[in-house]
Amino acid sequence: MSLRYLPRAVNDIIAIATYLSERNPSAARAVEARIRAAADLLSQFPAIGRKLEQRPDVRVWPVARYPYLIFYSATGDEVLVLHIRHGAREPVDLADL
Repeated sequence: MSLRYLPRAVNDIIAIATYLSERNPSAARAVEARIRAAADLLSQFPAIGRKLEQRPDVRVWPVARYPYLIFYSATGDEVLVLHIRHGAREPVDLADL
């Protein structure tokens, strides 16, 4: 399956990398690489994430070793990365996805 990041997800990655790079540039690169690797895995195994009860068309997948969550949708032959956020933040408003 192909993988596509929606604009919000691209902005999320940029914001995460910017925030972390101000504190630890090497950690920022490692986290960004891990997020992208987790998303790449979704293109191979799109059903791996947990379905959200309130939005069964959206799944969530945690990023290994880091407290980030990838919200995505698998449609046809494409995985759409919708949003990436830190797991300690307030729950995402599912209507916004």
